[in-house]
Amino acid sequence: MMTKFLYQFLLFYFLFFSEKLFSQVWQQITNFPATERDDGTVFIIGDTAYCGTGFKTGWTASNDFYSFNMSTDAWNSIAAIPSGNERQYATSFSYNNMGYIFGGNGSAYFNDVWQYNSTTNNWQSKTPLPASGRMGSCNFVINGIAYIIGGRTASTISINEVWAYDIVNDSWQQKNNFPFGARWRSSATALNNKGYLVFGKDQNNHFHNELYEYDATLDFWTQISVAQNFGRVYSAIIPYGNDLILLTGLDSLNNSHNDMWRINPGTLIWQQLPSIPSAGRRGGMCFNNTTTLYYTTGIDQANNRLKETWKIFNPTSIEEKSRSEKIMVYPNPANQLINITIDNTFKSIIQIEIIDTTGRIIKKENTANSSYQINLESFLNGCYTIRMHFENKMYHSKFIVIH
Repeated sequence: MMTKFLYQFLLFYFLFFSEKLFSQVWQQITNFPATERDDGTVFIIGDTAYCGTGFKTGWTASNDFYSFNMSTDAWNSIAAIPSGNERQYATSFSYNNMGYIFGGNGSAYFNDVWQYNSTTNNWQSKTPLPASGRMGSCNFVINGIAYIIGGRTASTISINEVWAYDIVNDSWQQKNNFPFGARWRSSATALNNKGYLVFGKDQNNHFHNELYEYDATLDFWTQISVAQNFGRVYSAIIPYGNDLILLTGLDSLNNSHNDMWRINPGTLIWQQLPSIPSAGRRGGMCFNNTTTLYYTTGIDQANNRLKETWKIFNPTSIEEKSRSEKIMVYPNPANQLINITIDNTFKSIIQIEIIDTTGRIIKKENTANSSYQINLESFLNGCYTIRMHFENKMYHSKFIVIH
């Protein structure tokens, strides 16, 4: 009897702790079940992801779609978008158990909206955008409104327009333009009733690395952070708990990446998470449920299109002290001096940057001290960001100067 009890205990112990042990290990699973591709799009209904369209090996746009059950990790074919609507660079979203795709380009630059009903396995055309067709836009949904941001039209390589699509009423309204310039192939998502946009390329082919927050009530954008020394396109961003997760992408030096980053919009702490253990890539489809994150398809550094699918369980489970335990910035507001105190357990050199509201770095220094002081006499009144790099992490804190 004791032997049976001991066996059951050991089995439970192994299953429980092996899950913890491998909670942050990427695992390759069943490939995407069709031709390799990049620049597809994905939306989620319940615990199922719906992946489709994109640019296939052979240089052809596609209209096929596939469902992926995140409970069983199983792929199935579903109805394709009607023939003649093949595309890449579409953007997609879901609401009230319906899926939607918008725009993209194939035979033309599309301004259409297609609604997918998972119960009937049927696509239905909805009211198109009352403006030029576009591809490479991004979107997020807040309170039943899908916000479509930026993209590229047939006449302009990057635009700054923002349109609001009322999903229930099937109607459109133009919002204030994105105030920080045109963006193509940015990445966007919603979290806790705020919209977030990061990365993208402007009309001058400049690769951006800023993170912006959108208040839908005020129709107002704010730059809240800057990514760690990289601007990109073709990246993925998804919400996970109270964090944002960013993956992969192409930088301005034409390097494709396989990395993953976490940022909390409240603390503005950036943390690097485990990279996909395969070639750098961009333009894949990324999705998640409450426990697991998935990444499928894309194109690698050598321009080989992919059909790999990877998953990682509980990607943000690294335990760390809160920022308040690591860093103190005071007084705030400040007048003549600002003090920075950093946990003295850190032994590495710390890089400190001061950034103004335009994103410009106005002061940059390295220190090995746990206490640091900045003279503010030359600073104008206003809000500033302190960005600190150490131990492969990046920490942000804000302070206000009032003379």
